[in-house]
This record gives sequence, structure tokens and C-alpha cells, in this order.
Amino acid sequence: MPLIRCKFIKQKDMIYISHLDVLRLLDRAFRIAGIKINFSQGFNPHPKISFGQALSLGVASLGEYVDIDIAEKIKEDVFIQKINSVLPDGLKFVQAKYIDENAPSLMKTITCASYIIELKLNKKYTLDDIKSSVDEFMNKDEIIFTKENKKGKLVDLNIRPMIYKLNVISYEDDIVKLDTLVSSSSENNLKVNILVDKLLETSEIEADNIFITRKDFYTFKNGKLVTPI
Repeated sequence: MPLIRCKFIKQKDMIYISHLDVLRLLDRAFRIAGIKINFSQGFNPHPKISFGQALSLGVASLGEYVDIDIAEKIKEDVFIQKINSVLPDGLKFVQAKYIDENAPSLMKTITCASYIIELKLNKKYTLDDIKSSVDEFMNKDEIIFTKENKKGKLVDLNIRPMIYKLNVISYEDDIVKLDTLVSSSSENNLKVNILVDKLLETSEIEADNIFITRKDFYTFKNGKLVTPI
């Protein structure tokens, strides 16, 4: 059956709906748009729609991906036009491409994700102060995050190897913008809010408000970062 891989954005009020709610919303939108989706077999059939790593609540995105098993092949531009005509403000499909039905899933394909982090600082800093704090953070050999495992026990995880880069983009009107690339594979997925929490916890930077945007997902191919489409 035709398998189409799509890229969509999630902004505005849509950042406050859960991953499961997005799945339900898209299922309903496809039916309204007249796009037939194949369903799984068995006692409890469900639409054959699969995503990359779930987006945390409150985080915007310019690069979410979804694989959809559709019943009837239509042109990619027609597909995008149809689905966008019924989606709410804040959700928009921007790219679509048919892939081999035996292609690796998004979860197996994606290895890392890029984000823009905006921090509204609550006191005055110099740009050098901020860069120094970020450099000191990235120069650590270990950045320990304590989490609860499946057995309910607390375990320490070193997240430093999962942070590939963290750079200061700008600092203006008390807002600092950071650019980061972190691991987002099925084996090692670092939620960027954990990175932000550890940065603020271990540095001199203090912030009142935080806004995060996922820019895109990537995989390594021939030594280069490429997107799933």
C-alpha cells in the first residue's frame, strides 16, 4: 500500500495538545478531507499512522514527521492541499513524499533533533557572561540527570554525550536565543527541557520564561546530517 512521509509544523495553541490528541485529530481530519487511511488488522484496528519522537507539551515545532499508510495514491501536492484545508490553525503540512513500504520507520531513521531555546532572563547579563556559562556547561564531562526507571528506582544518567552542540545565537532585550542539537534516537532520546533545566540549575543564568521550538529531525548519512524527507 502507498506509504507517504510528511513534514508538518505545530504552533500557536496546538503546542498544548498531546501527542495522542494529534493522532486523533489527524485521523478525523483525514476522514473529513476524504483521504482514506489503511487500518491495522485484528480485534482493535487503528489507523496506520506513525510518528517520530513525541513532542513535549508546550514545545512548538517547525519539523514534525509522520508516516501514513493511505489506501489510494494521490499526488503529494493534492494530499497536502486536502489535509491543510481541514486542519486547525497551528497545524500545517508543508512537505510530503512517497517512500518504499519497507523503508525503516521514523523511529529507526531519526538519530537527532535541533531546537531553538529562548530564555527570558530575569536579570542583566553581558553576552560574554552568557557565552561563558554555556561554554562551561558544554565543557563538563558529566551532566547528571536523575530519573525513575521502569522498576520505580532512581537512576543517574549522564546526558552530556547526548548533547551534540549548544550555541548562543543572540542576546537582545533580555532574551537569549540558543541553538542546540541533541540525541533523539529510539535508544537515546534527550528531551530538550531536561537540558534547559540542567543548564539553569548548574550555571549563573536565571530565566523567568522559556520557549522552545523544535527545528527539525535528522539522521546521519555519509557523515552528513539529512532530514527524513
